[in-house]
Amino acid sequence: MSEVAIDVVDSQETQATQATQTAKTSEAPEANGGTGVRTVKRKRRSVLEWSAMVILGLALAITILVPFLPIPDPNAQDLMNTLGPVSADHWLGTDELGRDLFSRLLWGIHTSMIAALIAVTVATLIGLPLGLLAGYRGGWLDQVFGRLADVILIVPALILLLATQTALDLSINGQMVILGVVFAPRLLRVIRTQTIPLARAPYVIAARMSGVGHVRILRRYVMPGVRSQLVVQVSYLLGLALVVEAGISFLGIGVQPPDASLGTLLTGASTLLATVPRVVLIPAVVLTLLILSLNIVGDALNKNKNEEVR
Repeated sequence: MSEVAIDVVDSQETQATQATQTAKTSEAPEANGGTGVRTVKRKRRSVLEWSAMVILGLALAITILVPFLPIPDPNAQDLMNTLGPVSADHWLGTDELGRDLFSRLLWGIHTSMIAALIAVTVATLIGLPLGLLAGYRGGWLDQVFGRLADVILIVPALILLLATQTALDLSINGQMVILGVVFAPRLLRVIRTQTIPLARAPYVIAARMSGVGHVRILRRYVMPGVRSQLVVQVSYLLGLALVVEAGISFLGIGVQPPDASLGTLLTGASTLLATVPRVVLIPAVVLTLLILSLNIVGDALNKNKNEEVR
């Protein structure tokens, strides 16, 4: 009887093994197909991300180097050559006042990027430390910072900028400082959310009980945990700051003529869209590419962070 039972078990195991092999063989093409699709998607995403980083690298290089480049004065007018075509002297032609479009585009990128960097720097200097304190200390400090953030976020950024500009007549740099203050609560909330679980981590509690100072704990144990999310938020806020700068300059309360920014380039050329579309389309495409690139890089960083968490 025992030999019969052993034979029955062996035959069942053999049948199960054969069934498993058959299932694996049938699923292999589907698995390979799914892997192939994921590989193609990953390659496309990688190409898109690298393209975005190249565009941002060029924009940063222009921002830094444009004052030293041998290009024409962006405000120099040549009324005898208005709306001139593309040529060796004018790589993108001239605008309605005969100014070199290529030079004005480079200076426009410089001005807009500097303005966006000012806004994001102010937001980081305010939102990062307050978010760390709110998440680390909690209690009444967290409640106070939370209420202040709610009050600031109630007012739309554009309306606040219009009101402050009407009252104070600020330059574009001053307006970007105000915009940074408006952005700070968004960053504060994100950093606070990231800090709360880190502040309750066992190694942080152990460091606190062993007498390590709060500043050192925040710098050594908490900051590394929020750094990746900080970079993600900074990339998003840079894109939003570019949109706001272009918007207020288009409305005539941001960068003032004859200075060039991506917003003023769109303002001055908006009436030429039907007759000379390149004067409008070129700065519009550049602005769109910059914003898309910042969003793509932010999404890529966020996905990488989520994959590391998994």
